[in-house]
Amino acid sequence: MRLLLGLLFLLALATSSSATYCLCRDGVGEKDLQTSIDYACGVLKDCTPIHDKGPCYQPNTVKSHCDWAVNTYFQRSGQIPGSCNFSGTATTRSNPPSTVVTGCIYPSSPGGAGTTLTTGTSTGTQTFPGTPVFGPTGGFDPSGNNGASSLFISIPLTLGFSVIAFL
Repeated sequence: MRLLLGLLFLLALATSSSATYCLCRDGVGEKDLQTSIDYACGVLKDCTPIHDKGPCYQPNTVKSHCDWAVNTYFQRSGQIPGSCNFSGTATTRSNPPSTVVTGCIYPSSPGGAGTTLTTGTSTGTQTFPGTPVFGPTGGFDPSGNNGASSLFISIPLTLGFSVIAFL
């Protein structure tokens, strides 16, 4: 019985986490996408990768630039709940956009996004503004990528630690 419980615990630990990207929704008007870009870039303070001659400038579409801006915002904000909503113009996905060109970096985790947005005013770090007025709002993601998979990982981990504690 101990062996079975130990194997269950190891299986729970071995479960891999998937990448998470924040991308602008298809079918959203260019004006709304541009508002999302403006908000994200206003907080990020550096959207040069989507400017002319930047590594993420191509394809030169508002949708493509919006994908990069909201994803970078989402990753730098630590993927906090609600940070990929942008008043309904964005949602999380497990794959980067198919239009990414060579040299353009789409981080899939907070650690791969460069400077982390933080609260406070330390020299050399950008400041995450807290609850945004426009940008990411709400914690519900109708795409189904709402963090439920982490529940399935945390239950076996809790059970595994409980079993070890009682052994």
